[in-house]
Amino acid sequence: MPTTSPTLTVDDAAALIGRALAPVRPGCGSVGLEVEWIVVDRSDPARPVAGDEVLAAADGPLPAGGTVGVEPGGQLELTTERRPDPCAALEAADTDEDVLRHRLAVAGLAMVATGVDPWRPPRRSLDLPRYRAMEAAFDARGPAGRVMMCSTAALQVNLDFGADPVATCARAALVAPVLAAAFANSPRLAPDGTVIASARSLVWAAIDPGRTRPAAPDGWPAYALDADLLFIRADGDAHPVGAPFPLRRWVTEGHRLGHPDADDVGEHLTTLFPPVRPRGWLECRFLDALPGDDRRVAVPVLAALVGDDAPPDELALACSGIDDAWALAPTGLADPGMRAAAESLLALAADLLDSGAPGDGAAVRTWAGRRAHAGWAPTFVDLQSLDHHEQETR
Repeated sequence: MPTTSPTLTVDDAAALIGRALAPVRPGCGSVGLEVEWIVVDRSDPARPVAGDEVLAAADGPLPAGGTVGVEPGGQLELTTERRPDPCAALEAADTDEDVLRHRLAVAGLAMVATGVDPWRPPRRSLDLPRYRAMEAAFDARGPAGRVMMCSTAALQVNLDFGADPVATCARAALVAPVLAAAFANSPRLAPDGTVIASARSLVWAAIDPGRTRPAAPDGWPAYALDADLLFIRADGDAHPVGAPFPLRRWVTEGHRLGHPDADDVGEHLTTLFPPVRPRGWLECRFLDALPGDDRRVAVPVLAALVGDDAPPDELALACSGIDDAWALAPTGLADPGMRAAAESLLALAADLLDSGAPGDGAAVRTWAGRRAHAGWAPTFVDLQSLDHHEQETR
């Protein structure tokens, strides 16, 4: 909570932020997943489904030990327990997903793996101080923040750092836009008729570049200090900060609500959304929500390419033909350079899996071949395809 007089210098705040690059599980190599779905009424997908309704339907222990939460718009999130490798994490997610799908089906609800809700406008259903303040701060900047909070769903992969946290972050930052494009799963038609493969990526990029642009692997403290505040907690509430006001300025000048302490710095970090975020481990936050078949390929591929055994020269070569990868990522693999990079990275990941990294290299090649045969086109989800979509997910 803010204090009446300064307690931190900029160097103090930078040191607190820098702790995110210190491994909380040195050398462990474990993997955790945060899997999100858009939840709809099976009989009326256009009906808003509140977070409380989702939680009530999903209530109960899960066989693989996962925990359930909801995002501000009622999106369902399953967080797995940490597992020793990506295959074990995927097995846990699959086991708990089966139970959740049954519970929600009994309540007349369906879990849809897509990156952006295709049926309903954004509507916040969680009335918590944090989310009220975030919505107000985002609304002062434009509509994208509200869409991000209430209408998007992602697959987040949490990986332990390797031998060198900065090098691990660098590998992840390099492959992130290519994998985001390869696994794009929120298609929309642009006004000119072209297909946007990952509308979710466009939404996140439009929120606020200071909190969503990629962070330099060795520049996390500066990134966080220069990012604007979304809100300040004081007097038992969260107060939105609509005007540009970076953490660095709060530390040096204070605010009418007080000066930041260590907890305020920590909460500010939770409002930063770069594609790759250090947090004592590595949060890979750039994948659209994926059906099960795609998820079982994406997670081992990502883990293999970010791991210590990934050859840096080959990673760099695979991605060298793209000038602005993040600008191209929302269009999927329509760009020839992005498509070539994706095919190279998938082939490299398959080789790493064949060489002992956890996963099935043959399954990656089969998946890539099938997608290439289909022209790497994303699949649109419509009101009539919910049952088929659920079957494909499993």
